[in-house]
Amino acid sequence: MHDPRPAALVALWEGAVSHLEFEMRMVHLRIEHSAVMNRLREPEKPRSALYLAEPFTPTDLMELITALHTAGVGRRIDGTRANVEQLVELFSWMFNVRINNPIQCRRGVINRKLRLTRFLDLLRNSLIEESQR
Repeated sequence: MHDPRPAALVALWEGAVSHLEFEMRMVHLRIEHSAVMNRLREPEKPRSALYLAEPFTPTDLMELITALHTAGVGRRIDGTRANVEQLVELFSWMFNVRINNPIQCRRGVINRKLRLTRFLDLLRNSLIEESQR
């Protein structure tokens, strides 16, 4: 009687070798064509059609982001609170701006001595004016 185990082991080894050869080829292709492989991995996010109007600044956005985060307005899909970095990323994308050093900028907004909520006050006043028309 013929024992089928050696044939099964040979087939298993051949499959493993074939898989390793495939993985090695993929690594080689990633190195050889890194720009293409990176583009395939990360689809480029479409740009927003909005821009931050003059005279507003990324710091103004950071004031709004800080207020939204402090109030717990932003939530993830699982119901947990969004962190500041997620809100910064969203607003940066939405208005095509870069907020340099968001944590330091946030600290600066929170630690202001004069006109702590300048941008939020401007938004509030704009809303009041609009409601009185």
